[in-house]
Amino acid sequence: MNPPQMLSNVILNHKFRYQSNAAFSGSILIGRMLTALGVCCTVTNTTAALLFKSFKLSSIEMWSPPASQGAAATISIEWLGSANSPSREFADTTLSVSRNAHVFCRPPQNSLASFWQNGNSGTALFSLNVPINTVIDVNVSYIENDDEAAPDTVAIATGVLGNTYYLALDHVGSDILIPVRLTTTI
Repeated sequence: MNPPQMLSNVILNHKFRYQSNAAFSGSILIGRMLTALGVCCTVTNTTAALLFKSFKLSSIEMWSPPASQGAAATISIEWLGSANSPSREFADTTLSVSRNAHVFCRPPQNSLASFWQNGNSGTALFSLNVPINTVIDVNVSYIENDDEAAPDTVAIATGVLGNTYYLALDHVGSDILIPVRLTTTI
C-alpha cells in the first residue's frame, strides 16, 4: 500500500478579538483582513510582509454596551453582496446598561465573504457600524503562504525588524478596531 494522499497546505482557524477605541463606520477590505491575520516587519518602521494569502470568514459576533443608562447603543454588520446575491445587514440595539447590543452571524450564502479570498485586494467584504468599546470576534480560517510569489507588503509607522504584528481590522484607514491581547502597531 502507498501512503494516502494528503492536503499539504497549513490551514489554521482562529477567533480574533477586536475592541473599538472610538466609534467606527466603514468597510473592512480583503487586504485589511489579511494584515489583521499577521504581518512580519521587513523594513524597520516602514514595511511589513503579509504572512497569509488566503482566508475564509466563518462568523462575526459583536457586543456593545450603551454609554450610560438611558442611552442607546446600536451595532450592525452588512455583508456585501456579489453578482448573484444582495447585501444583507444584521443589527441590534440596546437601551439598558444591563444588556449589551449583540449580533452573531455568518456570511450569507453567495455573499462575497462566504467564499475563500485569495490575495491582497481593496475589495470590501463587509461593513461595520459600531460605537466606542464594541467587542468584535472574527472567526476565520486561513492558509499560510507556501511556494507562492513573494508576499505582499503593507506600510506601518513603527516596527522592529523580524517582529510579528497583528494589525487593526481598519489599518491604514483609522486604526480604530484594535486586536485584543495581540502585539499590534500602526
